[in-house]
Amino acid sequence: MDRATLSTANNSQAGEKKDGHTVVYILGVRGCQHLGYGNAKMRVNPTTRWNQRVVDGHIAHDLTTRAMIDAGVQAIIDGGDLTHRARPVPRDVELANRVDDLRARANVWGLGNSGNHCAGAGTDISAMGTMHRPDLGMHAVYPDPRRGAGDGTGPHPGLYEIHRPVDGLAIHAVSHYGLDRSLADAGVHIDPAPLPGHVNLFICHGTFEADGRLYHCIDPEGQERPIPVEWAGRGWDAMLLSHYHSLGAVPGHEQDGPGQVWYTGSSLTRGFSDELGPRGWLHVTVEDAGRVHVQARTIWQRPQYDLPIINAADLSTDAIDSLITERIDSLDLEDGQSANLTQDAGAIVRQRIASTTPAQRAALRALQPRWNRLASAAASWQIDYPRSPMRPLIENSGPVQRLITGRVTDYGTELEARAVDLAARIGVPDVIADPVHAKALEWARQITPASATSNVTDTS
Repeated sequence: MDRATLSTANNSQAGEKKDGHTVVYILGVRGCQHLGYGNAKMRVNPTTRWNQRVVDGHIAHDLTTRAMIDAGVQAIIDGGDLTHRARPVPRDVELANRVDDLRARANVWGLGNSGNHCAGAGTDISAMGTMHRPDLGMHAVYPDPRRGAGDGTGPHPGLYEIHRPVDGLAIHAVSHYGLDRSLADAGVHIDPAPLPGHVNLFICHGTFEADGRLYHCIDPEGQERPIPVEWAGRGWDAMLLSHYHSLGAVPGHEQDGPGQVWYTGSSLTRGFSDELGPRGWLHVTVEDAGRVHVQARTIWQRPQYDLPIINAADLSTDAIDSLITERIDSLDLEDGQSANLTQDAGAIVRQRIASTTPAQRAALRALQPRWNRLASAAASWQIDYPRSPMRPLIENSGPVQRLITGRVTDYGTELEARAVDLAARIGVPDVIADPVHAKALEWARQITPASATSNVTDTS
């Protein structure tokens, strides 16, 4: 059966009219649930005594699945990183299976892909393997050394699989393992392509090379693996990706129809390394003519505030104290929905103070107990002291700007003194600034004055 006759297939839960067409298949796509993620600065849950952020993640996962079922989905796809660790603790596996039972009882087909946080070290298997329950309609994409020749879903079991839950629909899943570029050295070539005559959805866990926001994906867990940009031009009806934690369409690929690229986002914000924004899942509908529509659906999240950074260079301790006191007083530190769902109403709040001297930091830390009391309703309240900004990257010399390459002989040392301080000035989180800075230093130390100026033309 091809895409033109998809309307006759398994449409018992669909049938809604949309723009003159009939919706014939509905999918819910989520990713980056990160079950087990905890924030060390959070309170503990009063009932379980677990880190409150772990409980938040469990509840967000449950809410996501229930919202999908309530929306009448016929398939649930997990894009990867269901658990925060490759070796999840029992409480996270138990919660994942209990929530998956909701899917099974609703007779909804399921597929779970492996992400970088799922990937086991050495000879271990993916944490997503705990969700491989085909007898309950749940299939997981992960390499398994116990598989024999021809065992598993192809073309490359665990790396690139094509699943067809209903005639006329092909779901192409490339796992984190399948993005490993060293596979080609072993003679394995992952080359996903749409199936003729089908509605083709592409599922993958990685960083999309055409997305200018790639620097937000810095992640210390596992290897960073990009999704080749040329894959986007192969005629997919939709690319539904996970790994980047912001929900929505990739800029430049928002069009409704073939060529659209979406990220599932995550179920909750991980500290302040993620961009603040809505959390949720993707509601994907397939029409009788084969057209695919994607909409972002949101779920509850705990209120989170990243207060504007304070530059202490020109402020007295009293002025900083007054400013922080004002800001705490102006915030709504408690949220009723969070209280009802999680037993803790508190918001997550961070205040950064830059450009401090050692003496200032000592004076400010003496004030912190009072700030803590003022912010005691928050589930997490933190004061951070990022590195202080120093001098600009380009200096003025009379009316003409002079590039620093004209006087620098040791680029590694020069970058050491400047780059991270610039990141602090513009508010780049340490989780992003530090890895980028380390890589930039590695490159800068390989530059000599001769190589830096060999391609520079003097136009004076």
